[in-house]
Amino acid sequence: MKYLNIQETNSTLTALLDEVTATQTEIVITRNGVPIVRIIPCETNQNATGNYPLRGMPITIAEDFDEPMPELWDALGE
Repeated sequence: MKYLNIQETNSTLTALLDEVTATQTEIVITRNGVPIVRIIPCETNQNATGNYPLRGMPITIAEDFDEPMPELWDALGE
């Protein structure tokens, strides 16, 4: 963990964010010696299908998939 004064971070925020990303360590920013902000790296532990859990699974579509459903027409007719 790295501690920096707020004045030290004013001009170097982009570089600090790059450092956190590259080293996966956190940085604590202080004001008058008191910690006020902690910059931590985001967790990126998603596997390849993290956002799409159904990707790669077989899909079967019924032959009558796009046929009208009698129950629906009955309900709409009322």
